[in-house]
Amino acid sequence: MFISVQQFERDMGVDKTIARFFVDRKPPLNNSFWKGRLLYVGFGNGYVSIPVFYDILRRTGVAVETLLDENHIHFMEQLMHFAILQERNEISYPEELKCIRALLKKRVQNQTYYEALNKYLDQPVLRPMGPFGLPFISLNRADVFLFVLCDLPLTDTQWKQAIRYWYALHPSYLIMDDIRDYAKDKEEGQENVVIDLGGGSAGFEKTFEMLRQNSETMQEINPILGQFLMDYEEDLREFVPKFI
Repeated sequence: MFISVQQFERDMGVDKTIARFFVDRKPPLNNSFWKGRLLYVGFGNGYVSIPVFYDILRRTGVAVETLLDENHIHFMEQLMHFAILQERNEISYPEELKCIRALLKKRVQNQTYYEALNKYLDQPVLRPMGPFGLPFISLNRADVFLFVLCDLPLTDTQWKQAIRYWYALHPSYLIMDDIRDYAKDKEEGQENVVIDLGGGSAGFEKTFEMLRQNSETMQEINPILGQFLMDYEEDLREFVPKFI
């Protein structure tokens, strides 16, 4: 599925320069996250979320030129390569962290946040620690992406904003995936926030309430995106099983 610059700008409030950069970018070679893909940004929340989150960083005051610097983007792409390898169980979680940390050697911009993030991600189970993590561990499963912040010259305020809106944005994408995949995840024993919240109709309602809260938080920095997430609820309800 092709997502145009206009769709990013109109429906998600993404800056046109950022949207154009990612939409027009060629998928990197020898990268498992983009393997076999003709489009850099296509179907899948994991791909859509990249320009959306970079636009949030722009809104915190990070210069577009800094965000789209080729060296930084190359680092982000390599991070995604190791992340998908771990998700597919082709490398272990400790191996994933080791590889990403090696990429960041001599690149870390804020040692304090870097060390705090490392301590959080080194947990066997990702439970909230300091500014990182949500109470429902299934929603923390993409948090290695936060290493991209370590490669950017963020102020303390920008770090706090980036973390706040990360936990409003990316868990919302995970919630969407978990609602759609509920039956399959339950059968296969996979992580799923609806299951974490008790399953059944009550679990789904708690999950939808979490999505609404995330949408409200997102409206603080990007009202268009906040409404976009809010409007998703109607479509997602079609995936809710008919509980007896």
